[in-house]
Formats: sequence, C-alpha cells, structure tokens
Amino acid sequence: MINNSGYGSYGRFAEGELGDQLGMIDVNVRAVVELTGRLLPMLKARGGAIITVASTAAFQPTPYLATYGATKAFVLHWSLALNEELRGSGVRALALCPGPTTTEFFKRAGLKEGAVSDSLGQTTEEVVEEALQALVKGRPQVVTGWKNKVMTAVASKLPKPLVTRIGAKILEKYRLKQVGR
Repeated sequence: MINNSGYGSYGRFAEGELGDQLGMIDVNVRAVVELTGRLLPMLKARGGAIITVASTAAFQPTPYLATYGATKAFVLHWSLALNEELRGSGVRALALCPGPTTTEFFKRAGLKEGAVSDSLGQTTEEVVEEALQALVKGRPQVVTGWKNKVMTAVASKLPKPLVTRIGAKILEKYRLKQVGR
C-alpha cells in the first residue's frame, strides 16, 4: 500500500483560507489513517508493506507551509509508531521523507514553475528507487537524497526555535515566486 496523496499551500497561515488548511489536514492526515485502517486487515492476512510519503518538512517547523509541515510531522511519527506496533505481524510500515521532487507539488502549493531550483530536488524515479531499497532493507524510515539527509540531520540537532527562524528566512524567499505575484 502506498499513501501518496497530499498537498501543501504556501503563504502565511493568517492570510490563507481556513477551509484549504482544514482540507489539507483531511487529505494529508485523516485520509492516510483511514485508508490504512481500512486496508490493514487485508494486509495482515496477506502480508505486505505500507509506504507513507511524509517529507523533509516533517523534521522542523515550516513557516509559510505551517499546516503542511505539521501534517507531515504527524505522518512521520505515526508511520514509525505503526511500524513498531506491526512488528512480527508480516506487515511493515515505511515513512518516506523526500525533499523537493519533480511533481506538481509546488504548482499546487501556489508557487511559480522553477521557484525551487532543480539542483535542490530529485526526480520521482530517484525517490522511488531509494524507497524500494529502504523497504528491501527493512528500514522504518528513509530520507531521500544526500542533501536532504544532511539538512534533516542538522535540523534534528538544533533547537526548534532556531530551526524555525532559519526555515522562515529560507522559505520567505519564495514569496516573490508565488503564482499571481
């Protein structure tokens, strides 16, 4: 099973539409939990794996993507806990944490094409390959791409308020790259 639906919305929380933020929680969190809960009995009967797409955003607060980052933190922690609960059941859970990937994510989030440099991202094929390798190795979590591994390792060691401030400075640059601006 692959939980890969989700979306983000770029901008200040107070300036966005509350309905969009609540919808993001429904898709990024509620749907993952519901679909997994509904399919888990079948997976337990047959064996298998659950891959849930989190994000590098799960490792630190993400100003201008606050709700998105929080939903992905939920997905990361929930997947890790689920994997542990499933130990010995014949079903494993993998939290997949890619960074920028060549998908429609940024367009849907309200950013212009090219807002995030291709040098910072990976192709979908690269992300899938790393996910499958992690699954074969029995890992409960994988951060894809060496740049993302470094970033999440550093972010995990620094105080959250400092990481939040640094993230705000980095993500603030994208305000000028929003669609319609």
